[in-house]
Order: sequence, then C-alpha cells, then structure tokens
Amino acid sequence: MKKILLISIVALSSIAFSSCSKWLDLQPQDGITRAEFWKTKEDVRAAVFGIYSSLNAGAVEERLFSWGELRGDLIGLTTYASDDNRLVKNYNILSTNVISDWSAVYTAINDCNLLLDFAPLAKTADPTFGDAEYNSYRGEALAVRSFLYFYLVRTFRDIPLKLKGTSTDTDIVSVGQSSESQVLKQIEADLIQAQTWVPEYHEQAIGYNASNTGRITKPAVTAMLADVYLWMEEYSKAEIETNKILNNNRYALVSNAWTSIFDGGTTETIFEISHKASRENPMFPLVINPRRPYMANVEILNAEIFPSNTETDVDLRDNRSEGYLYTSDGIVLKYGLETPDYFNFQIYRIADVMLMKAEALAELGKGAEALQIIKELRAKRKALQATDAAVDEGDLDGIIEYIFQERARELTFEGKRWFDLLRLAKKDNYSNLNILVDLITKTVDANVQQSAISKVRNTDSHYLPIAETELFKDPQLKQNPFYLK
Repeated sequence: MKKILLISIVALSSIAFSSCSKWLDLQPQDGITRAEFWKTKEDVRAAVFGIYSSLNAGAVEERLFSWGELRGDLIGLTTYASDDNRLVKNYNILSTNVISDWSAVYTAINDCNLLLDFAPLAKTADPTFGDAEYNSYRGEALAVRSFLYFYLVRTFRDIPLKLKGTSTDTDIVSVGQSSESQVLKQIEADLIQAQTWVPEYHEQAIGYNASNTGRITKPAVTAMLADVYLWMEEYSKAEIETNKILNNNRYALVSNAWTSIFDGGTTETIFEISHKASRENPMFPLVINPRRPYMANVEILNAEIFPSNTETDVDLRDNRSEGYLYTSDGIVLKYGLETPDYFNFQIYRIADVMLMKAEALAELGKGAEALQIIKELRAKRKALQATDAAVDEGDLDGIIEYIFQERARELTFEGKRWFDLLRLAKKDNYSNLNILVDLITKTVDANVQQSAISKVRNTDSHYLPIAETELFKDPQLKQNPFYLK
C-alpha cells in the first residue's frame, strides 16, 4: 500500500500540481500523461490512491472544515486567528479573502478527471485489466469528484463544472459557470452511475477495515446521494437511499469509547479521510496546536448544545460534550492531541445517515418513525434529559428542529454545521431565514451586528465570492452579485 501511495504521489505531483498560474490551477507538464502513464492497471490504481492522497494532503481538508464550520456557531477564533478569519466571522467577506481559494479542491477534481479521461487507455493496453476493477476505479473517481463538487456548489452556488481533465496547455479552456441546479443534476447522475460501478467493499473483513473506510464503497456513494437529495428537498429519494445503508446491518453505533470512531477501528465509519499515512494530521495546526486559529465555541456549546440537567443528575454529561469533544479552554478533541498520524476526518458515518433518514421522514410526515431514530441515537450517546425536546409526533416542525439540534451534538466540528443551518434556512423558499439572522446575533461582534443582519437577509450573501485571482485568470467567470455592491 505504501509503495503504491508513493508511486501515485510522484506521478500525480507531475500530472496535477506543477503549475499554479493557469486557469483553476489545473495544468500539469505537457506530454507526461499519455507518454509516461496510463499504460497498465497498476498505473490506474496508483492514480486512484493519488486522488485519496490529494484529499488528505491538508489544503483540501482545511477547505472542507472551514467552509463547513467557520460561518457556523460551534467554532470560535483564538487570538492567533487571521484578519481573514475575523472578517468571515463578522460576515464581512471580500473576494480577496483566503476562504474563497478553491484551487486545492479543483486540483483534486482534476485528478479525478484525468483518471476518467485516461483509464480507458490502460484498459485497452493491459489485457489483465478486468471490467470489475476498471469500473471500480472509475466509480471511485466519479464519487470523489461529486463529493468535492457538492462542497463547492453549497459554498459558492454557481461554479465552473469541469468534467474533462487538464493534461496539456491546449486543454486549458474556460467552461464558464454552471448554475446550482445544473451542478446538482450532474452530481446526482454521476453518483447514480458510481453506485453501479463501485463494490460493496474492497476487502471482506469482520468489523472495521481501513480499505473500506478510507476508499469509496457503494455505501459511501449512497450516503453522498442521500445528502444531495436532502439539499435538493427530494425527501422520498433521501429516505430510499438511507434505507439501503441502514437495512443491511453492516454498520452499527458503538456503545462505549465513542471517541474511538475518530481513531478508526469501529463499525460506525462509512467514509473518512484517513490520516494514518500522513506525516502530519492536517487538523493539528487548525484546532490542536497551541497557536491554533480555531477553537471550540465553549460558551455556545455548553449553553445551547450540551446544557446540563438543572434538577436531577446535574453531574451527568452527554458523552459528546465537554471533556469528550472539546476541553474547557476550547481545544477540539475529535482530531487527537498530537501529530503525526492520529484521528481521521469523518465524511460519512452511520449516525449521520440515521439523522438524514430522520430528517427525510419528518419532512414526509412520518414523525413517530423519525423520533424513534433520534431516541436510539441519544440512548447510545447518553444524551441528557436537558436536551430532550419531548416533542409530539405530530409536531413536524418541532421534530425537524430537534433533528438539527441532534446533528449539532453528533456532528460537531465535522465540517457540516454551516451547511446544516443553510439547508434548514433555505428550504421551502427560505421559509426559515430567521435561523441565519439568529446565528448572526450569536456569532458576530456587537458593533457590526446590524450590518451583518442586513447582509444575511440577502440570500446571495449565503454563498462565498469568487476569488479575485480566479476572476482575473478567467474573464468568463461572473462574480456573485452580492459582492459587486
């Protein structure tokens, strides 16, 4: 495995990372792709592992985390945070802010596109390259590309949808931007295709197997598709996809040592970015290092997400709360306390899928079934009476709010909070915009709150600006109109 990973890194560093001056930073050196690579199934396998290597190299993971958490309410800033970080927190984002830098994500997408473009050459040249292995590699590339586009479309809305790789100078052409609906349609189609190509698992084993959690499997693709359907408000389809995972008994919640999920070795993980082969845990400088810019927002977490019981059993604690997920001084514990190696970045795990199904059920009017799922999860996590909403099965709005509160408890610091809040706010044509207004009152400095509230009422502001550098490189890109004022 280490040998393959090394080969893939060397090959793909030439293919995908050699230039930062071209459109979307996607250009490799001319000629190397066809002349020196893509001749055997081993080349394609190396390229697959290169894709996964690009995910855990640091820059991509940092983007997934900051896009999903920084504008939320569960991550705060330390004195070491940058001015750009503070502008984001105060809802005063400019097109020059580093948070809009998508280059690492598009570079990883290009890795996927190159495999999809050139794997057929290896299939033709190598008679030992079987259909099942060939399709698995293509399915993995499709799924990773879809996953990255899903983050991009939720973050920027209208984005370049590049489906062909950049392998020579002549490949560098502008594709302009596609609308949110066009991107989501492509993601849906690609994930449906990937479901037919990738295997249920890569290596059959009892219990946890790193080859099945650090690589795309059919359950991983299915979880992605369910997530996409929730964003699209296609709740019946989301229920169908979650059932495919929950009905096969392959995954299960752990009862004890809950934090072991993030170190690997449990039956909860469906897909994760593994740090086991990394020299440095990419999350270490962000939330663990003494000079970390980000910290757990302990005040909000303890007051709103994990409040203590007020009358009986006041000393009990939810096993996802302070002391488990974070310390009293804001160190995030989900990613370990040192580097290298250590805890992995969870993308999808069984608890997430359970909550996706509960949300779909509630939206479909099946309140009793949704509440049963929440009850099961809370029992495993030793959730406190103080956080039990005690809603009636007919109070569907109350159940949905309860589900999102439980998602905050369960998925804290996993790059999902902002997208959860935005999904809830925008559904039914922004029927819950007040959720984002309330968010501003909790997270933005008092002296700029009114300005931020005014901004958040403009729905274009919910998406980041296209970086100024990208606009300069590609005149066909159009800035989000909110940032033209």
